[in-house]
Amino acid sequence: MGWDYTTEEKEKWQMIERGGAQGDYRDGKQKKIANVIDCLRTEPLSKRAVIPIPFSTKGSETADWTDQGQNKCCRELHLYLEDGKLKCTGLVRMQNANIMTKNIHFFVTLVNHVAKGKSMVTLANFTPNICSQPPVGLT
Repeated sequence: MGWDYTTEEKEKWQMIERGGAQGDYRDGKQKKIANVIDCLRTEPLSKRAVIPIPFSTKGSETADWTDQGQNKCCRELHLYLEDGKLKCTGLVRMQNANIMTKNIHFFVTLVNHVAKGKSMVTLANFTPNICSQPPVGLT
């Protein structure tokens, strides 16, 4: 979320699989969250309440599937109001099973944080796709 954390927390939770060349997901997060809350307060029907998680140093025109640093697990989170509830659709790619649980925790924490700023009931809906080995024919 971009919140401060201790050295002990960093040592416990940060790992090469979660960050490394992909950068820090926290970069600019508070500004992105404030933008989403403002969007939903100002235009409750808007579909522009998006939290992008781009690669750290390059633009989309330099996309390269072979560069792991560009290929973050979580790509975008789209937040929207439906039937009086805050909902979120997360665009993610296939990822390590040990990271997916942390991402789900991040998504739910984020949605709850936005809901508090919006004073809304939350509903997060994610469909994870996790595998431990490549599908047949893709090895």
